[in-house]
Amino acid sequence: MSRESLQVEQMSFPVPSQATGWQSRALMVGVLGIIACVAGAFLQLDTFLRGYLIAYMFWTGLSLGCLALLMVQYLSGGVWGLVIRRFLESGAKVLPMMILFFVPIAVLRNHLYIWMTDPVQKNAWYLNTPGWLARAVVYFVIWLWLMGTLTRWSKRLDSPWDEYPAFEALSGLGCVLFALTTSFAAVDWVMSLDPHWGSTIYGLIFLVGQCLSALCFSIIMLTTVTRYEPYSQLVKPMQFHDIGKLTLAFVMLFAYFSFSQWLIIWSGNLPEEISWYLERIRGWWGIIILAIVLLHFALPFAMLLSRERKRAGRRLIGLAVLLMFMRLVDLYWYVIPNFKSVAFFSIWYVVAPIGIGGLWLAYFFYNLRQRPLIPAYDPQMQVFLHQGHEH
Repeated sequence: MSRESLQVEQMSFPVPSQATGWQSRALMVGVLGIIACVAGAFLQLDTFLRGYLIAYMFWTGLSLGCLALLMVQYLSGGVWGLVIRRFLESGAKVLPMMILFFVPIAVLRNHLYIWMTDPVQKNAWYLNTPGWLARAVVYFVIWLWLMGTLTRWSKRLDSPWDEYPAFEALSGLGCVLFALTTSFAAVDWVMSLDPHWGSTIYGLIFLVGQCLSALCFSIIMLTTVTRYEPYSQLVKPMQFHDIGKLTLAFVMLFAYFSFSQWLIIWSGNLPEEISWYLERIRGWWGIIILAIVLLHFALPFAMLLSRERKRAGRRLIGLAVLLMFMRLVDLYWYVIPNFKSVAFFSIWYVVAPIGIGGLWLAYFFYNLRQRPLIPAYDPQMQVFLHQGHEH
């Protein structure tokens, strides 16, 4: 037996005991937030539903981003994914709860989507209630199947195994299915808020935004657990550097897709298309889009060029929090201008993300506590430990 294999046998990778307290506090915040959400549904139903949709797309997108990165890691074989795999799995495993949170949107859909009560003839073949509901079922079935299979196979890596699961084959198929389902879900749940406008790159913007949020969340969690043994010794600057480079790539990709959508529509100068942007650059919305450009791209891009910053979790964590917050602002910019009679700002735009987010985090920490934080018998553990000796 090699020294690395013996070292794996002798090591344990428990979740820090503090995770129990994190779970309890998140659950308390979530319960209080959901109580406030119920009150909001009775007091200002239409306004509340706008905030609820923003919150739902953000937290569901975080789970989907975790699932996407999980498959990307299995396909790429990068060691960067080994140290955050349990975070990605735990985040993806929140998806069953997000199905329950979709129920209010499905039940109260007529308050959000005007085409359900006033059909648009040219889009009626696609934008119709039976089709919208049926597609939602298909999305969730595919996502749950991918999540369930990958996490079930991953359990085998917590103990010696005889046959390595076919992660690469499933992830290859899964990435194709994931790209299709998330793109159509973004069209169904957000773009169709304005049934007269469309964009072929819309789904990709949401897909990249989900992956970027998941990366930022992983940075926050990895930085947090490296305060405790044995992770403070195991996780090295190289792992943060790899994740930081990947974050930079997704920041640029998000900006590229967003700018491409704007450039194509603006250069076409068609009234039925360009009016969507005109609503989002006038008045206070112009300040919001300027903030998105500066804080969702320009500042993170400049800061992530620094090699030293990418190698230090404590220097990345603030940027990760900023990017997650700006993702929420970006969803706000996409959703709210579709409702011209709705206030520019409402307390429910804050309460709903906090309520759903508290329960999401509580479920996340519950999932995280069920398994060792690192899959000790993954084949990449030898490379991981070897990197640790080098540093």
